[in-house]
Amino acid sequence: MKTIVSAVLTASLLLGATAMAQDTKDTAAARAAAESWLKLVDNGDTGAAWRASSANVRKDTNQFFWGSIINVSRATLGDLKSRKLKGSSEKGKGQLAFEYDSKFKSDSNVTETVTTVHEKDGSWRVSGYNVSASN
Repeated sequence: MKTIVSAVLTASLLLGATAMAQDTKDTAAARAAAESWLKLVDNGDTGAAWRASSANVRKDTNQFFWGSIINVSRATLGDLKSRKLKGSSEKGKGQLAFEYDSKFKSDSNVTETVTTVHEKDGSWRVSGYNVSASN
């Protein structure tokens, strides 16, 4: 009986370690996609940011409208001064959100939230963006 319990516990631990490694790998890939996307937005390349977004974003929102939303959300902030990851959270199956404490020229107390989704092709892409500024 002890041997069976030990074997089950060992198998559970091994499976858990594999899942954790996969989660860490997925989180790193999703974060890289989010930060790559943010750089495009920081450089004013909303067209490239739209193309780097999820299939659903591209299907539901045309490039001009997407760019307009991004530009309006950041219009009064000015240039980015710094950005630091505050945390991440799972937002449902295949979605991870990353929250950043950001400082911009016109506001040093900004929270940016970038939601990513794991696409059918295995890549992570941005599916949502929110900016909360103090002013």
